[in-house]
Amino acid sequence: MTAKHLATLVGAAAVAAAIASAPLAAAEPNQPEESCNTAGSSSTVCQTPGDVEINDAPPPPDFYPYGGEAGVI
Repeated sequence: MTAKHLATLVGAAAVAAAIASAPLAAAEPNQPEESCNTAGSSSTVCQTPGDVEINDAPPPPDFYPYGGEAGVI
């Protein structure tokens, strides 16, 4: 076995040991509930400790290309 092959084998073993000993990611089991409040006609504010999310979606467009009456051409 040459030095190049031995280095590759030792490197592969080190990578395998690092992967095997890495901790598993796990979610915290007792997370607080998210609370959401309405802030406007189309806006909501959702909060958890350390995080606030604001959803302010625009209203659907009022689009009639031929005037104000729908279906009139």
